[in-house]
Amino acid sequence: MYSEAHKSYDATNRLLSFNTDNIIRERAAEALLSANPLNVLDIATGTGDIAILTATHAKEKGLRTKVIGIDMNPGMLGVARQKAARNDVKNVVFEKGNALGLKYRTEYFDAVVCSFALKNFDSQERFLKEVRRVLKKDGIFVLIDISKPEHALGRIGFWFYMRYMELFGFVTGKKLYKWLPKSTAEFSRKEFIKRVKEEGFIEVKVREYLLGISYMLICRK
Repeated sequence: MYSEAHKSYDATNRLLSFNTDNIIRERAAEALLSANPLNVLDIATGTGDIAILTATHAKEKGLRTKVIGIDMNPGMLGVARQKAARNDVKNVVFEKGNALGLKYRTEYFDAVVCSFALKNFDSQERFLKEVRRVLKKDGIFVLIDISKPEHALGRIGFWFYMRYMELFGFVTGKKLYKWLPKSTAEFSRKEFIKRVKEEGFIEVKVREYLLGISYMLICRK
Protein backbone atom coordinates (compact mmCIF):
# COMPACT_ATOMS: atom_id res chain seq x y z
CA MET A 1 0.00 0.00 0.00
CA TYR A 2 2.82 2.42 0.81
CA SER A 3 4.68 1.54 -2.38
CA GLU A 4 1.55 2.56 -4.26
CA ALA A 5 1.31 5.88 -2.40
CA HIS A 6 4.90 6.99 -1.74
CA LYS A 7 5.24 9.53 -4.58
CA SER A 8 2.21 11.55 -3.46
CA TYR A 9 2.44 10.70 0.25
CA ASP A 10 3.59 14.12 1.49
CA ALA A 11 1.03 16.12 -0.48
CA THR A 12 -1.73 13.72 0.57
CA ASN A 13 -0.81 14.05 4.26
CA ARG A 14 -1.04 17.85 4.03
CA LEU A 15 -4.45 17.55 2.37
CA LEU A 16 -5.95 14.92 4.68
CA SER A 17 -4.67 16.51 7.91
CA PHE A 18 -5.54 20.09 6.89
CA ASN A 19 -1.79 20.69 7.38
CA THR A 20 -1.97 19.92 11.12
CA ASP A 21 0.56 17.09 10.61
CA ASN A 22 3.27 19.73 10.12
CA ILE A 23 2.32 21.45 13.37
CA ILE A 24 2.48 18.17 15.29
CA ARG A 25 5.84 17.28 13.75
CA GLU A 26 7.24 20.64 14.87
CA ARG A 27 6.07 19.91 18.43
CA ALA A 28 7.56 16.42 18.24
CA ALA A 29 10.94 17.77 17.13
CA GLU A 30 10.91 20.20 20.07
CA ALA A 31 10.19 17.35 22.49
CA LEU A 32 12.91 15.15 21.01
CA LEU A 33 15.54 17.88 21.24
CA SER A 34 14.57 19.03 24.74
CA ALA A 35 17.30 16.93 26.35
CA ASN A 36 20.05 17.71 23.78
CA PRO A 37 20.21 14.13 22.42
CA LEU A 38 23.22 12.77 20.59
CA ASN A 39 21.35 9.96 18.84
CA VAL A 40 17.71 9.99 17.71
CA LEU A 41 15.84 7.13 16.01
CA ASP A 42 12.80 7.72 13.80
CA ILE A 43 10.97 4.40 13.40
CA ALA A 44 8.90 3.91 10.23
CA THR A 45 10.23 7.24 9.00
CA GLY A 46 8.28 7.13 5.74
CA THR A 47 9.40 10.07 3.62
CA GLY A 48 11.58 11.32 6.49
CA ASP A 49 9.68 14.44 7.57
CA ILE A 50 10.30 14.18 11.33
CA ALA A 51 13.85 12.87 10.93
CA ILE A 52 14.80 15.78 8.64
CA LEU A 53 12.96 18.35 10.76
CA THR A 54 14.66 17.14 13.95
CA ALA A 55 18.09 17.07 12.29
CA THR A 56 17.57 20.58 10.88
CA HIS A 57 16.47 22.07 14.20
CA ALA A 58 19.36 20.33 15.98
CA LYS A 59 21.85 21.94 13.61
CA GLU A 60 20.21 25.36 14.08
CA LYS A 61 20.58 24.94 17.86
CA GLY A 62 24.25 23.99 17.50
CA LEU A 63 23.65 20.44 18.76
CA ARG A 64 25.71 17.44 17.62
CA THR A 65 22.58 15.33 17.21
CA LYS A 66 22.58 12.53 14.64
CA VAL A 67 19.24 11.22 13.43
CA ILE A 68 18.62 7.78 11.94
CA GLY A 69 15.38 7.13 10.08
CA ILE A 70 14.38 3.55 9.35
CA ASP A 71 11.63 2.09 7.19
CA MET A 72 10.82 -1.18 5.44
CA ASN A 73 9.68 0.51 2.23
CA PRO A 74 12.42 1.33 -0.33
CA GLY A 75 10.20 3.81 -2.18
CA MET A 76 9.63 5.84 0.98
CA LEU A 77 13.32 5.74 1.86
CA GLY A 78 14.20 6.96 -1.63
CA VAL A 79 11.97 10.01 -1.22
CA ALA A 80 13.44 10.69 2.24
CA ARG A 81 17.03 10.57 0.95
CA GLN A 82 16.21 12.89 -1.94
CA LYS A 83 14.52 15.33 0.42
CA ALA A 84 17.50 15.36 2.81
CA ALA A 85 19.94 15.90 -0.07
CA ARG A 86 17.80 18.65 -1.57
CA ASN A 87 17.78 20.50 1.76
CA ASP A 88 21.47 19.77 2.45
CA VAL A 89 20.69 18.01 5.75
CA LYS A 90 23.80 15.96 6.52
CA ASN A 91 23.21 14.89 10.13
CA VAL A 92 20.49 12.40 9.13
CA VAL A 93 20.79 8.97 7.51
CA PHE A 94 18.08 6.63 6.25
CA GLU A 95 18.32 2.87 6.53
CA LYS A 96 16.11 -0.13 5.89
CA GLY A 97 14.95 -1.51 9.23
CA ASN A 98 12.24 -3.49 10.99
CA ALA A 99 10.44 -1.83 13.92
CA LEU A 100 9.84 -5.22 15.55
CA GLY A 101 13.49 -6.28 15.36
CA LEU A 102 15.74 -3.23 15.60
CA LYS A 103 19.37 -3.88 14.67
CA TYR A 104 20.77 -1.31 17.10
CA ARG A 105 22.39 -2.16 20.39
CA THR A 106 20.63 -1.87 23.72
CA GLU A 107 20.43 1.64 25.24
CA TYR A 108 21.97 3.36 22.21
CA PHE A 109 19.46 6.16 21.55
CA ASP A 110 18.67 9.23 23.64
CA ALA A 111 15.30 9.67 21.91
CA VAL A 112 12.96 7.60 19.73
CA VAL A 113 10.02 8.80 17.65
CA CYS A 114 7.35 7.10 15.57
CA SER A 115 4.68 8.97 13.62
CA PHE A 116 1.48 7.74 11.99
CA ALA A 117 2.73 4.15 11.73
CA LEU A 118 1.60 2.29 14.85
CA LYS A 119 -1.22 0.41 13.11
CA ASN A 120 1.21 -0.98 10.55
CA PHE A 121 2.95 -3.16 13.15
CA ASP A 122 1.88 -6.76 13.66
CA SER A 123 2.61 -6.50 17.40
CA GLN A 124 2.38 -3.30 19.43
CA GLU A 125 3.90 -5.19 22.36
CA ARG A 126 7.02 -6.14 20.41
CA PHE A 127 7.29 -2.61 19.08
CA LEU A 128 7.22 -1.11 22.58
CA LYS A 129 9.71 -3.66 23.89
CA GLU A 130 12.13 -2.78 21.08
CA VAL A 131 11.71 0.95 21.68
CA ARG A 132 12.39 0.50 25.37
CA ARG A 133 15.38 -1.74 24.69
CA VAL A 134 17.21 0.72 22.42
CA LEU A 135 16.41 3.76 24.59
CA LYS A 136 18.87 4.91 27.23
CA LYS A 137 17.67 5.37 30.80
CA ASP A 138 15.66 8.61 30.98
CA GLY A 139 15.45 8.61 27.17
CA ILE A 140 12.45 10.26 25.49
CA PHE A 141 9.87 8.35 23.45
CA VAL A 142 7.47 10.35 21.25
CA LEU A 143 4.61 8.81 19.28
CA ILE A 144 2.18 10.56 16.93
CA ASP A 145 -0.93 8.92 15.50
CA ILE A 146 -4.67 9.24 14.97
CA SER A 147 -7.47 7.56 16.90
CA LYS A 148 -11.11 7.92 17.90
CA PRO A 149 -11.39 10.74 20.48
CA GLU A 150 -13.02 10.20 23.86
CA HIS A 151 -15.31 13.27 23.86
CA ALA A 152 -18.54 13.61 21.86
CA LEU A 153 -17.56 16.53 19.60
CA GLY A 154 -14.34 14.80 18.67
CA ARG A 155 -16.20 11.57 17.84
CA ILE A 156 -18.51 13.44 15.49
CA GLY A 157 -15.51 15.05 13.82
CA PHE A 158 -13.81 11.65 13.68
CA TRP A 159 -16.78 10.09 11.86
CA PHE A 160 -16.74 12.81 9.18
CA TYR A 161 -12.94 12.67 8.94
CA MET A 162 -12.97 8.90 8.31
CA ARG A 163 -15.65 9.31 5.61
CA TYR A 164 -13.48 12.05 4.05
CA MET A 165 -10.50 9.68 3.99
CA GLU A 166 -12.56 6.80 2.59
CA LEU A 167 -13.86 9.07 -0.18
CA PHE A 168 -10.30 10.10 -0.98
CA GLY A 169 -9.32 6.42 -1.18
CA PHE A 170 -12.28 5.67 -3.45
CA VAL A 171 -11.56 8.60 -5.80
CA THR A 172 -7.81 7.91 -6.05
CA GLY A 173 -8.11 4.13 -5.97
CA LYS A 174 -5.31 3.91 -3.38
CA LYS A 175 -5.79 1.04 -0.93
CA LEU A 176 -3.92 2.79 1.89
CA TYR A 177 -6.66 5.38 2.36
CA LYS A 178 -9.36 2.71 2.35
CA TRP A 179 -7.50 0.64 4.97
CA LEU A 180 -6.62 3.49 7.36
CA PRO A 181 -10.21 4.37 8.42
CA LYS A 182 -10.96 0.75 9.28
CA SER A 183 -7.73 0.17 11.22
CA THR A 184 -8.14 3.49 13.05
CA ALA A 185 -11.73 2.74 14.08
CA GLU A 186 -10.60 -0.59 15.56
CA PHE A 187 -7.69 0.95 17.50
CA SER A 188 -8.02 1.91 21.18
CA ARG A 189 -5.79 4.77 22.28
CA LYS A 190 -6.74 4.13 25.90
CA GLU A 191 -5.60 0.50 25.69
CA PHE A 192 -2.37 1.47 23.95
CA ILE A 193 -1.48 4.05 26.62
CA LYS A 194 -2.20 1.43 29.26
CA ARG A 195 0.21 -0.90 27.45
CA VAL A 196 2.85 1.85 27.30
CA LYS A 197 2.69 2.24 31.08
CA GLU A 198 2.74 -1.52 31.64
CA GLU A 199 5.89 -1.71 29.54
CA GLY A 200 7.59 0.56 32.08
CA PHE A 201 7.49 3.98 30.42
CA ILE A 202 6.94 6.87 32.82
CA GLU A 203 5.78 10.52 32.78
CA VAL A 204 3.27 9.66 30.06
CA LYS A 205 1.69 12.81 28.62
CA VAL A 206 -0.83 13.12 25.78
CA ARG A 207 -1.43 16.23 23.67
CA GLU A 208 -4.39 16.37 21.27
CA TYR A 209 -4.87 18.09 17.91
CA LEU A 210 -7.66 18.31 15.31
CA LEU A 211 -10.51 17.80 17.83
CA GLY A 212 -8.50 15.02 19.45
CA ILE A 213 -8.32 12.92 16.29
CA SER A 214 -4.56 13.41 16.12
CA TYR A 215 -2.51 13.03 19.28
CA MET A 216 1.08 13.07 20.46
CA LEU A 217 2.28 10.87 23.31
CA ILE A 218 5.46 11.86 25.14
CA CYS A 219 7.06 9.68 27.81
CA ARG A 220 10.37 8.53 29.26
CA LYS A 221 12.06 5.21 29.92
